[in-house]
Amino acid sequence: MKLRPQLNNSLIQIASYLYVLLFVYASVSKILDFENFQVQLGQSPLLSAFAGFLAYAVVVGELGISCLLVIPELRMSGLYLSVALMAMFTTYIIIILNFSSFIPCSCGGVLEHLGWREHLIFNLVFIVFGVVAIVLSGIDKTKTVLLICTLVAAPSIIGLLYLRSEEIMSQENPFIRRFQMFALSERQSTDLENSSFYFAGSDDGQIYLGNHSAPLHIIAFDPGLKEKKHYTITLDNDKYPFRSAEIRIAAPYFYLYDGLIPIVYKGRIGEWKAETVYQGNHYFTKGIAVDSLRFAIRGQKPQTGEHILGKLGVGDTPNITYAPDLLEKQIDGIFDTDGTFCYSEGLKRFVYTYHYRNQFIVSDKDLSLLYRGHTIDTTTKARLKVVHLKKSGDTKLAAPPYMVNRNTTLYNNLLFVNSELIGRFEERSVREYAKVIDVYDILSNQYKFSFYLYGNDKYKPKEFIATKHGFYSIINQELNHYNYGKPTLKSMVNNTK
Repeated sequence: MKLRPQLNNSLIQIASYLYVLLFVYASVSKILDFENFQVQLGQSPLLSAFAGFLAYAVVVGELGISCLLVIPELRMSGLYLSVALMAMFTTYIIIILNFSSFIPCSCGGVLEHLGWREHLIFNLVFIVFGVVAIVLSGIDKTKTVLLICTLVAAPSIIGLLYLRSEEIMSQENPFIRRFQMFALSERQSTDLENSSFYFAGSDDGQIYLGNHSAPLHIIAFDPGLKEKKHYTITLDNDKYPFRSAEIRIAAPYFYLYDGLIPIVYKGRIGEWKAETVYQGNHYFTKGIAVDSLRFAIRGQKPQTGEHILGKLGVGDTPNITYAPDLLEKQIDGIFDTDGTFCYSEGLKRFVYTYHYRNQFIVSDKDLSLLYRGHTIDTTTKARLKVVHLKKSGDTKLAAPPYMVNRNTTLYNNLLFVNSELIGRFEERSVREYAKVIDVYDILSNQYKFSFYLYGNDKYKPKEFIATKHGFYSIINQELNHYNYGKPTLKSMVNNTK
């Protein structure tokens, strides 16, 4: 009879010291690489919004519980808390396995090398150790209720944190990105032989590249980049001194325009002969073909030079209609309203994304405002130092601008934004060879996820475009094709072109 209490006490001590060994080892590993631990926890799809607090709470909690376990008078409290903490960790892993496609391990030390299912088994074994130790200490009604409450409350807390984190990330994002490793998968690449190419667009069968150095030269690739064809566009009138001519594909037509002259040519894909469809007095710096007779443009107000969006009718009866309230002035109406202009053919929607603030504008095909969305960074006002030169009357920047959103592309409901800003819990070193792409759903006005678009040893990606055939990037002289991964396909609507 005397041996049983001693055996029970020994088993309780063994379980307690196993917990101490586990928690001290895990917490010290986290402390030694705390920045990386914060980064990994911050990129979790479950608890991102609370990463800053939880990173400290987990370490302090593990060390605090270890102290309780080595003090005989406080050991039982330590065992209950140990079971609760392991139940929280286990619930976290269960949610990871069922609701997440990828998450880096953030436990530290040797445990980083365990797979998630192995980690789940490991945690369950330690929960059993803790429960057995509590039972061996002498179970009664009070202890039974307390143990049941512990096993129910701990997972519930993680579940509530998860739900609240999801709400914060979708509605009140505190600039924490959720990186998806499998957003894209690289498939093919090819050498372009020079670095002056840009994306002109795509149709059902090919990807088209224009050339800044040779405005009438165009290359057509099949979607897999296995075949390419060179074409030269002929114009019905080529007397104009082009300053910034660009080609845009809007199947079955192509357009060549230079808004600084201003002139618009139109031709049929395959024939590559272009006729003048607009030659007038409406200058513009950006243009998107809506259909065979209409262009959406970004021009400037004659009196002030401020940017303004409008619709340019081409053909026999040229006309222009402005949407004066779409772009919102903050400083000068010129630099502070600069941005990118995209069109979703499937949804018939335009998106204008500001370069220097965290806002994009979504409108219908007639440039009627649908809503103003926000990117996940916190730059609500453009940070620009603008000066007006009295002698020349020019407006210029007196200091380098604070770039927020550099490039964008739009396919179906997904807006892909190249952000220049570093979010919370992100590694700066990755920016040396990769660009961050944030993905937004313009139908639900929600941030979806982010991914890294990698370059090579010397260059970052220069341009990118999302199409029916996949995602493409230009890295110096290299054209790359990526398939859409599961997270991207899952977020993309299927009823559009």
